[in-house]
Amino acid sequence: MRGRHLRRRFSLQPSFMKDDNNEDKPKRDKVGRTNVVDDAIGPANARHKIVVMGSAKVGKTSIITQFLYNTFSPKYKRTIEEMHQGNFSIAGVSLTLDILDTAGSYEFPAMRALSISSADAFILVYDVTDSSTFEEVRAIRDQMPRDEGHHSGAHCGCGQQN
Repeated sequence: MRGRHLRRRFSLQPSFMKDDNNEDKPKRDKVGRTNVVDDAIGPANARHKIVVMGSAKVGKTSIITQFLYNTFSPKYKRTIEEMHQGNFSIAGVSLTLDILDTAGSYEFPAMRALSISSADAFILVYDVTDSSTFEEVRAIRDQMPRDEGHHSGAHCGCGQQN
């Protein structure tokens, strides 16, 4: 097995959207406004980490790119782990979402456990035409820590037809 499968990639946008000469461009949020939010987290700022999990080939990356970049690519590219970031302003509060796109194969259980332990919220994605992907989502949910009998963090289930 080649070493490229073991490397973790972190980026602010999917690799198929990267442009080599984008250093001079100002950062823009999902509706095209220039981003003036700095990295300081104060009372008018909030930052949350969302982890998107599910079986392989259920559309986790497609959901993220549609939400953050308003684009869709029909090409399938296997994801190991990729970090995306979205900046929003809601009622005068600056909100930064760090969205972790996880691998569907889960060949690395330590990466899965770290993702679960570091998240503020989860999006669990399954294919509505394949019941085994729903069972995988149930297994992932059962691995999440519980707080007084309830799962900690917010959960959202998302069915998608591929």
